[in-house]
Amino acid sequence: MKKLLTTGIFGIICFCACEKTVEQVYTSPDNIYFDFDNPEEDYERIDSITYSFALYPEKGTDTVYLPVRITGMRKSADRKFRLTVIDSVTTAVAGVHYKAIEPEYIMPADSGKVKVPVILYSSDAALKERSVRIKFRLVSTEDFAVTNYAYDTAKVIFSNRLEQPTWWNVWAGELGAYSRVKHELFIRTSGTTELPAVPSGEVVPMALFFTRTFRSFLSDPFAWVAANPEKGYVLEPAGAGKYNFFSTTNPDLKYPLELNTADNKYYFRDEKGNRIV
Repeated sequence: MKKLLTTGIFGIICFCACEKTVEQVYTSPDNIYFDFDNPEEDYERIDSITYSFALYPEKGTDTVYLPVRITGMRKSADRKFRLTVIDSVTTAVAGVHYKAIEPEYIMPADSGKVKVPVILYSSDAALKERSVRIKFRLVSTEDFAVTNYAYDTAKVIFSNRLEQPTWWNVWAGELGAYSRVKHELFIRTSGTTELPAVPSGEVVPMALFFTRTFRSFLSDPFAWVAANPEKGYVLEPAGAGKYNFFSTTNPDLKYPLELNTADNKYYFRDEKGNRIV
């Protein structure tokens, strides 16, 4: 009887302890953070996207994506999260350089990650001379907490300009002196956005194909346009022996082409006003 009584008391104590444990379980929202992948360095923190419209002449607007991921359990219902723009370090202007962000975004049901679209605009002429940036911060909501402050911000840095690549000097004998406008025209007409930085027997023939396609374009832009209708470029008469070269998908970005009566040839001009040869 004494043994039975002891066992019963022990069971009651265990039951109460279990009840107390259940009552003390703390529940909180799952966390959310920016999760940029770096394919080259597994342990290097990446927190930004760099973009140049100069690489995509057919586009007056484009979209980059911020990768957002949760820590915690996936749920069978949509959940909401928020971003804010950190004005103190943002130089881009909403409505001018990018579409204003939404009040809220959705983490879809049964998902642990989503890509937030950031719509960029190239129309501001100042983007030819400088880059602008947008810095975002994740903000807590009823559905998600933000507690990992090393991963709560992300930047988008963009422009409409190019910088001289290292490979240009390697192929300067074919390409000539560098200028941004020449670089842009090279990308638009050569069939590639870059050349090998280290020449070798394997890459030289293809590199020469690209450079000589570009040289052919500079020599006779009219023939290049006629031979490549699928690329969507036109030469529009602008009067007084001048033409405008542009993509039909981005007509706001024009490259003036003018006749030089001294040699009866047409030339583009670079950002300093020099003829491109």
